Amino acid sequence: MEPETNMMLAFLESMNATRWGLLGITLVGIELITGSTYILWPAVAAIVIAIWVFFLPLSWEMQFLAFFAISLALLVIGHYYVRPLMKSGEPSDLNDPGRTMLGRRVVAFTDFENGHGRVTVGDTQWKAASEGADPKSGDRLIITAVTGATLIVEAAVEA
Repeated sequence: MEPETNMMLAFLESMNATRWGLLGITLVGIELITGSTYILWPAVAAIVIAIWVFFLPLSWEMQFLAFFAISLALLVIGHYYVRPLMKSGEPSDLNDPGRTMLGRRVVAFTDFENGHGRVTVGDTQWKAASEGADPKSGDRLIITAVTGATLIVEAAVEA
């Protein structure tokens, strides 16, 4: 009767630079899909081990110890130093189109009365409010703020 071989042990012992490289590339692909940055660090560790094993043959035990040590170190560094840099302090304009209008030049569509009128932004008319003198139709204005669906405008200084 033939002795039973442990498949897992056989797989671990057969790890070489190619398999480490394929593992690293696979993990990078998974990272691209998830975007969490947590899978990136073991992927980098696998690629480092692939390069290391290519030049310096190591036992499978040393390969996995190095892989786990590098992964852990990169996870800690990535979590505390890299991840905060990826999140900027500026809020995104993605779900706030009003923020993208700030500073934009527009044209008064109607004469303003008591500080209220309409302006043309692109091909759309918006309700607008102005403090100070009432702009006339055709005057060039600048959007200084957005309050709800009302644009706050002031006269544009021509350069």
